[in-house]
Amino acid sequence: MSVPANIKSGLFSGSSRKITALVLLLLFLLCAWSLGPMATQTPSQSDGFLSAAFHPTLTDQNQSLPDDATPFYTRILMQMANTVRYAMIAMSLAVPAGMILGFLASTAWWPQGAGSKMARILLRPIHLSVRLLITLMRSIHELIWAIFFLAAIGDEPITACVAIALPFAGTLAKVFSEITDELPRQAQDQAIASGTSSIQAYLTTLIPQSAPDMATYTLYRFECALRSSAVLGFIGIETIGLSIQKSFENNFYNELWTQLYLLIGVIMLVDILGSQLRKRLNNIPSRQQDISDREPTTSIKKYIRHIKRHAPRWRMTRVIFWTTATCTLIAWFPSLLHIKTASLINDSSSIDRGDRVMHFLEKITPEPVRESGAWSDAIPWATELWTSPGKEALFNTLTIATAAIILASFAAWLLLPAASRALAHARPLQVFHGKESLIRHTLWKLGGLITRTFFLISRSIPEYIIAYLLIGLLGISAWPLVLALALHNFGILGRLWGEVIENQPPAATRQIMLGGATRLQCYLNSYLPESFNRLMLYLFYRWETCVREATILGMLGGISLGYHIKIARNFSRAYDEMFFYVLLGAAVIFIGDTLSFFLRRSLMRS
Repeated sequence: MSVPANIKSGLFSGSSRKITALVLLLLFLLCAWSLGPMATQTPSQSDGFLSAAFHPTLTDQNQSLPDDATPFYTRILMQMANTVRYAMIAMSLAVPAGMILGFLASTAWWPQGAGSKMARILLRPIHLSVRLLITLMRSIHELIWAIFFLAAIGDEPITACVAIALPFAGTLAKVFSEITDELPRQAQDQAIASGTSSIQAYLTTLIPQSAPDMATYTLYRFECALRSSAVLGFIGIETIGLSIQKSFENNFYNELWTQLYLLIGVIMLVDILGSQLRKRLNNIPSRQQDISDREPTTSIKKYIRHIKRHAPRWRMTRVIFWTTATCTLIAWFPSLLHIKTASLINDSSSIDRGDRVMHFLEKITPEPVRESGAWSDAIPWATELWTSPGKEALFNTLTIATAAIILASFAAWLLLPAASRALAHARPLQVFHGKESLIRHTLWKLGGLITRTFFLISRSIPEYIIAYLLIGLLGISAWPLVLALALHNFGILGRLWGEVIENQPPAATRQIMLGGATRLQCYLNSYLPESFNRLMLYLFYRWETCVREATILGMLGGISLGYHIKIARNFSRAYDEMFFYVLLGAAVIFIGDTLSFFLRRSLMRS
């Protein structure tokens, strides 16, 4: 069967998509030229590191430990438990805050009609203020929040939880508000027309419609919280990250791989549960039944109760909900099960804590202002920091983030056909390819499974840990940071873009395949053009995240803002300079968020 002529076209249909791909490629080359070459001397321990991946251990490699020391497997399980505990506490704080802020950041509940003009004018400043607040909250990385809280409050586990909760609450608020704002309004309009208030209509129509998306995204944020909780170990918090750092510094690579496998396994488990929950919530079985089927002696109310009692259910949804609620309660109060663990709050007096907070607020005030009391004296101080090294560090941060997201996007684009459940199948789109042998069918199916697993593993390891390991193996340069960000975002884009591809209506693609097109031709000429706008939205969303992460990765020895944040913290305790560099990164993310907002509206209308 001949292939239609339009199927034999190039990579993208449409000049705009070709131009976009070309611009991204040129931008990556410019970033690569600006970052310079990779470190030329590779440390010799890289061979031992890679070979240890095949020989993980459950025993201590440190032979000098006393006989009564806690066994290695017990220690890492306890630290993994702490990682999960802090993530659950953080999410229990972030979700309620995100729901409240998301409500205030949404316009879907605003009064409608001609008589509501004044109310909408009064609500506009509140809306803008909340949008600004949640952008600021998520613009600062949780590791930076943790450093600030440790300095202001003290070395308490609750500070780590709040540090994760703050940016996550901002992210949840943004996503929750956008989910409700983008829903169809027909049901809400009918509720308002029947006499209910705009808020009542919002709560009874839009919230139930958005609940499945909110629930699945919350579970995804918990997966992110696990990674963030692990990373906090690199600043001294008792999580699995602290054990990974110690094992790597002591060249205990067998221990290190055991810890990495444990972290990957837990995150993969959460990811699989989230995938199953999302699939279930998006395919709720119908409970409709003809009322005329009831027996004449049965009342309507009794018959409706009978239908509800015997309606198809997926019990795993309830199991996940109650398990999550129980584990969260135990995370806050482990004494309920007589579990001995570190207290979330130390016994230091509130007076001492208050003095520390006031001292910290004084330290983040610019030094010239502390001396003179005039805020105008901060302008020369800020100008000097911006001139050297702020401007260059900010440029390097943007360059690292941009190079990483472009590298990740091209890799994800190339592998999406092999990862798509619609295409990487023995019968793609339920169309039998008679020309293909059984071996080729099997290879496509096996390749899809391997590719999706690779996506999952690459996003399971936090980029901070990947960068830490790559710097130790490759040497200090910008490229370990780029590769770490690219590898992690490759897995995330693979998941997000894969869902976009799989959610596309298959009718047009199936017709092309029935005309004799191959899987790759269907991808390039149907799935990719139809999904291009949504793919670009996710690309810009992840770029914003890369800027946050590139800022932090500099603390490992790179050339981004994080390097100067680390210098200001470790050597001079200059928290005012540190805060200046943090605000630089936050300002860029704020600008990027504003631009992506307008871009998102433009692409969604196209």
